[in-house]
Amino acid sequence: STFFPGARQRKSSGPQKGANVNYPIKVTLEQLYNGKTKKMAINRSVQVGEPTMCDECNGMGYVIKVQQLGPGMVQQIQKICSGCNGDGYFGETKNERTIVEVHIEKGMKNKEKIIFHGMADEKPNMEPGDINFIVEEEEHKIFKRKGADLLIKKTLSLNEALCGFEWSVRHLDNREIIIKSRPGEVISPENAGGGIPFVKAVSNEGMPSKGNPFVKGNLYVLFTVQFPKDGELDPATQEILKKALPNPKMDLEYDEELVEVCHLDAADVKNFGKGGAASHDSQYDSDDDNGQQNVECRQS
Repeated sequence: STFFPGARQRKSSGPQKGANVNYPIKVTLEQLYNGKTKKMAINRSVQVGEPTMCDECNGMGYVIKVQQLGPGMVQQIQKICSGCNGDGYFGETKNERTIVEVHIEKGMKNKEKIIFHGMADEKPNMEPGDINFIVEEEEHKIFKRKGADLLIKKTLSLNEALCGFEWSVRHLDNREIIIKSRPGEVISPENAGGGIPFVKAVSNEGMPSKGNPFVKGNLYVLFTVQFPKDGELDPATQEILKKALPNPKMDLEYDEELVEVCHLDAADVKNFGKGGAASHDSQYDSDDDNGQQNVECRQS
């Protein structure tokens, strides 16, 4: 950097802080729900005795050389001190192994930090950095988590969707909860908006909130309704359903000799627009002048 006469250089206040060190810590969803204390080993360097200041840089860790650029203008070049490799002080260190207790609070989230201040490597005349344990939430085979809410998936038969259901869920604190439909409750194949799975929620059965574990999120249930397959319902059962269910089909009056009766085949909406014969470019369809033919018209 370039300095003019009278310019002053700022001095740092107090000792510099060393680098922080991050360690991942794998945590199950059960441990994040219930809380957990884990013992972890930390290996670090610690100071032995008092450090000695480097005479070449007077403890600054760098040296400044001044170069004349022109009349009234100088350039100050800052370089790392070669005598102490930028530490500013000399000191003897030793390796130390420390066991710490890492407390996983109820409701902690993925990537959250658990900080142990000043537990990183010690360096001469520097404040030690921090040890950060980074929560890595393991994937659960049943529950999905977002914030304080949980989500599970459930497939119902058409009978259960229409007539009622109940099933048991083993929660993250090992409680057994029964999820049961209310009288007359119907589960649809999808939401009214169309294309969105039908979802309902059990209030206050989600994750506890960090710092306030008695306030919990909700447990969302994403439903899938499994309809009978082709040929599964015999005619007698169909007649029973027609009488029992609302809005049965209306019998149309028509002459099969005058109309065409069509049936449905399996299809994929991704193929919509791809039907018909495959199109091929030809000289008759082209707008290119090179594809045109010279036609002479005469009036007889």
